[in-house]
Amino acid sequence: MAEACGPQTLPASRLVDTNVLIVASAADAGSPFRAEGTPVDDAALRQRVFDWLEAFEADPTRHAVLDAGWQVCGEYGHKLSEQDYGWLVMMHKIDHNEVVWVDLQPDADGNAVLPPALASAVTDLADRKMVAAALAALALGSACQLTNASDTDWLDCQQALRTVGLEVENLLHDWLVARWHTKHGKKARYD
Repeated sequence: MAEACGPQTLPASRLVDTNVLIVASAADAGSPFRAEGTPVDDAALRQRVFDWLEAFEADPTRHAVLDAGWQVCGEYGHKLSEQDYGWLVMMHKIDHNEVVWVDLQPDADGNAVLPPALASAVTDLADRKMVAAALAALALGSACQLTNASDTDWLDCQQALRTVGLEVENLLHDWLVARWHTKHGKKARYD
């Protein structure tokens, strides 16, 4: 007698923003990426990001989100070398089949298509592929979050992302908020 197959439960996943890989690589003595190449001046904060990425790499239950068209990895490869720790972590995830693979639909300019309400909130066109990939992972049933270290743009669109069920994990929250206020003024609010 054949058994009915229920819906597949996908593992928890993270769409890791490129800045996480860059900051972690700058903290790794074996990576050629230099600390001056990141906006995070504090070595202890860079180490915190490195520690998060190292734990992510070591945990087989936490999968990376990547797209079959290689847009996300294409950005990683554009910013990192094959010797940088951040790149090596993503290759480890691929090699160990710890990836939630998704498809992205590009617009005429090659940017990922987002729902109109999100398109107006996610103003950095390069970030749209990250959001689209994370949303695709959520749609497949993976408990996905977007992980950020140093990009204040994620604070700007945080509320719109929450509205569609996507949380941003800001690894350096206090540092990020202070940096955001430096750009927008002390009285401005991001949420």
